[in-house]
Amino acid sequence: MADRSFPDHRFLGEFQELAHGRPDGPALRDSVRDHAVPDAPRLLRYLRAGSALAVTGSPVHDALSGEFIGALEVHTDGEWFWYSDLAHYVERYHVPLDEIFIDHARAHHWTPPALSTEDLIEIADALEAFATDDSGCTKLP
Repeated sequence: MADRSFPDHRFLGEFQELAHGRPDGPALRDSVRDHAVPDAPRLLRYLRAGSALAVTGSPVHDALSGEFIGALEVHTDGEWFWYSDLAHYVERYHVPLDEIFIDHARAHHWTPPALSTEDLIEIADALEAFATDDSGCTKLP
């Protein structure tokens, strides 16, 4: 499996405007493009095929149009993490993604690795350890 140190730069699509975004994340409005990124259909397929690390009952609406997108999930391929609404923003608004991630997806032939339940538990445990300090306080926003 991948390195379990989970640096912040491995989280994609944490736009400021999103309830699950980061205050210091990129602005979604500033990320909107008028044309699709190269390999967009393959990239979208990769984003949608990531393993669900966490599933919530929280509804997600498009931050720009208000349109209902679906339930909020956290997806992973074992090395990168993204929210389930990211594919919507890539498809609808052509938001660009980190080139290192795109190269990573391409290197996997646009198919995220299949993760077992044990893999997902290990990843979730590592994320929890990364997200809290020794006193049990959350470090991530």
